[in-house]
Amino acid sequence: MKHLSKLWLLGFLIFESCVIFQATKVPANNLKTALETNSTKTPKIVFLGDSITHGRVSYDYVGSIAKHPSLADSQVINEGINSRLTVQILEQLENLKKLNPDYVFLLIGTNDLKATLTKEEYDRYAGLWKLKEPVTEESFTNNLTKIIQTIQKETKAKIIIFSPPVLGEDPTSIPFQRSKRFAELTKQISTKEKTTYKPLHETLSQGLDEAKLSSRKPYVQNTWGMYLTILKYYSTTSSWDDLGDSNGYYYLTDGIHLNARGGKILEGMALEEILPNKK
Repeated sequence: MKHLSKLWLLGFLIFESCVIFQATKVPANNLKTALETNSTKTPKIVFLGDSITHGRVSYDYVGSIAKHPSLADSQVINEGINSRLTVQILEQLENLKKLNPDYVFLLIGTNDLKATLTKEEYDRYAGLWKLKEPVTEESFTNNLTKIIQTIQKETKAKIIIFSPPVLGEDPTSIPFQRSKRFAELTKQISTKEKTTYKPLHETLSQGLDEAKLSSRKPYVQNTWGMYLTILKYYSTTSSWDDLGDSNGYYYLTDGIHLNARGGKILEGMALEEILPNKK
């Protein structure tokens, strides 16, 4: 019996390791790889962001865009990594400058705003990234401004900025209100720096209102719940929409990440800029 328990535990750990590998696998078409391959495909389209862009723990909108038949001759680059804040985006700009892309899509801010919610949230990011400074509205504003100005100065890219999506779906909750505030800050910065602004937060918020849902679930910090959702995705036939529905969300999977219902809205906004004359 003891032997069987050890085998079960070993099997579970192996299975868990496989799921973690799938969830954290770096996109094959990242910036570093793009520089190494030196592809002649144009235009060069870079998506910069966090886990929502990474697409391993939510709907992979970049992967879907890369498969668009009208983009067969384009180079679509996914420079999204789980849990990134604006400060980690700043660290990737040297490679971006070397590539000198035609388009840069930037979706960042969810982890910055989460780090402002509680000490527990901040401590997780501080431990992961060895942060030495607090995360605030001011640090977010300064970092995002510097990111935009650097790309404008050092590349030829057209910059498109998405507001961060909703955090949870209950408009009366503090996380949702914080995500709304960071969307407002993003819009202000985009307007000031004269970049193209895409109202992702506003569109999702309006969609939630129009859906007339019987209840709207807030975001509650639950790391194990997030891991369980990811585990179910990679170990069952459930889609991101299925998992969002089972967790009580309309556009989200776990209160943070986008399911296909929400991700396709984001995807459509990007395609409007890349293929303005096509649907």
